[in-house]
Amino acid sequence: MRKKRTTPPSALTDIAFLLLHFFLIMAITSHQSPVPLNPAQTSAQKMDLKDIATLLVSQDGQLFLDGNPVILETLPSESTYALLADKNTPFSVLFPIIEYLREQGTETLHCLVEETP
Repeated sequence: MRKKRTTPPSALTDIAFLLLHFFLIMAITSHQSPVPLNPAQTSAQKMDLKDIATLLVSQDGQLFLDGNPVILETLPSESTYALLADKNTPFSVLFPIIEYLREQGTETLHCLVEETP
């Protein structure tokens, strides 16, 4: 005589489905750059930048505001920005961005770097 199962056979598929959802949500919410960046590495002060607009500058000069492509002249006027650029981005690409932000009244520009291990 067979014993009755106490757990339904679909329990394993439910667990697998929940794990799949967990990993998909974690992959979506992790910070991803729209372009591959290799930021400068140094020891740095840690700051909470959740409420600060972040500008990403690719090596070829593409500009992104919080992950979305943007044109320099359409940047909103903010008092504080965070700037993350590839370590091989020439200063001639960064200088016009910094000057434009200064002219628009930006008081603080945080330069983001990757912390050395």
